Amino acid sequence: MQTRCEFLALSAGLLALLPGCIANEPEGEVDPVVEDPGTQTQPVQMRVTIPASYLAFTGNTADEAAQDYADYSDGDIGTSVLGNGSLEIYVTDHWYGQLRAMWEDELDRSLDALGTSDSVASVEVTDGRDGATVTARPSFADQADSDLYRLVAACGYLQLLDPESDWQGDWAVEVVLVDAETGVEVARATLPGEELSYSRESWDEAVSAEV
Repeated sequence: MQTRCEFLALSAGLLALLPGCIANEPEGEVDPVVEDPGTQTQPVQMRVTIPASYLAFTGNTADEAAQDYADYSDGDIGTSVLGNGSLEIYVTDHWYGQLRAMWEDELDRSLDALGTSDSVASVEVTDGRDGATVTARPSFADQADSDLYRLVAACGYLQLLDPESDWQGDWAVEVVLVDAETGVEVARATLPGEELSYSRESWDEAVSAEV
């Protein structure tokens, strides 16, 4: 049976950076809380929060993510670890654009990788990046596909980063698995709150119950 834990284990080395979610944009510049304020070389225009739920989903901590952002930006992105396990980063329009483009690319790569699998007939992602439907053959249940995990991580990032979203401190991506031959739904879960669990046995049982 494939679960998010297996996706996480397979993908531990695939995601070098973690996504953030736009909080309310401050009226003026924000002075980031960093160990060395001198490293903030650009005027800060946006405060971005990476929620603890996203960090937990990707198997990382706020401290690890802070180091990733510092390495990625050569110190231009300021960070502050919050008491609830979340992380705030402080970015200019330039770095916001860089992060958004990076995760758009990650989403495209995961879609392409899933689409080329012999087990997958099609993959659809909602415009709001809050849902994904994978239409696949039963053989999909025989593999722990890290590309599906990467797809969820990218959708979650872009969903939360969208300034037009209704994000209120949490994020969710609903994943639906559909049998390609019959159109029967074989699994559904809203991540990260639920586990996406499926096996060849549960797949066959779901199809048999509907046909």
